[in-house]
Amino acid sequence: GYLVFSGVAVDYQGKATLVYTGVSGQAQLPCLATALDDSLDSWEKFKGNPVIQNPPEGDVLGFRDHTVWQEPDGWHMGVGCGMRGVGGFVAHYHSDNLRRWHYLGALCTGIMDTTGEMWECPDFFELGDHHVLIISPIPFGKAIYSVGSYQHGKFIPTQWQTLDNGGSLYAPQSMVDSQNRRLMWGWLWETRPETQSRAAGWSGVMSIPRVLTLNDG
Repeated sequence: GYLVFSGVAVDYQGKATLVYTGVSGQAQLPCLATALDDSLDSWEKFKGNPVIQNPPEGDVLGFRDHTVWQEPDGWHMGVGCGMRGVGGFVAHYHSDNLRRWHYLGALCTGIMDTTGEMWECPDFFELGDHHVLIISPIPFGKAIYSVGSYQHGKFIPTQWQTLDNGGSLYAPQSMVDSQNRRLMWGWLWETRPETQSRAAGWSGVMSIPRVLTLNDG
């Protein structure tokens, strides 16, 4: 079976559905699980996992972490990747049912020296009249973002900027709440020595939620 690594939750036909990275040995592939009831205590893995059998062609560094959204033509998913010697990118897929996916190409591709060699935990969403892509690039150890435009299945970024200068925020994800606010949480990783976190019995925390808005476009 596949171990459950990071992913996202979506409402699919009234049921909470996880789109997550299934890990088996060196394989990192998209998988599904569905909540068995509204308590969200019990989940059932999709028997057809993984729903994508292989990463895109090429010398791909990593194929994990998901951002999933809906458009009028169906479901879309971005998966964090990197291409050796080129840089990080988000692989873009389309599906009618979350179970059969068609590769559309790269949603966005970076430049290794400026945006890293591998993009983890992409979060892609519409905000106001623009689209935003947040990524956590290896090896920079921080989250960066760009506000840009989305055309013909491609995100065209403008300037890349650091999301948080505190030195601990990584792998943030966001959602829209009942007030139509875009709320973001991130992982605050450890800055204590490992001996201290082991003695404390815990390691890392989630950030407080933040409301994302555009400032000067």
